[in-house]
Amino acid sequence: MTNHSEDILDELSYQAALAEADHGRSTSADDRWSRELGDKLQARLAELRRNLLPAAAPIQKAKPIRGKWLVLTRDQLIAKLTELTQSMSGAVQYAHRDLQGLSDNDLRQLLDLLDTSPR
Repeated sequence: MTNHSEDILDELSYQAALAEADHGRSTSADDRWSRELGDKLQARLAELRRNLLPAAAPIQKAKPIRGKWLVLTRDQLIAKLTELTQSMSGAVQYAHRDLQGLSDNDLRQLLDLLDTSPR
């Protein structure tokens, strides 16, 4: 078929679909087929969306907190954290600017994470 013939066939099928939509009657079989097709399309779209998600990162067990952090009080933990971040010249940023919302153990874990000395 030539390109012109395809255009004519496309227009004829389009006009037939419009006429059927305006004047046609759907049967229960048509409704069932339509619902099944919609369900298949939704399932395929969901699958494609899931494929766009990044792979789950492996879960790593947290290392035990070093003893030198366990003996510090809350004020000492905050002072040490401030000292560490200032010594790194802004290379360290953390989301909790208000450290009052973190538990003492959270502060210890953060310090342990930032501590580069050997274990």
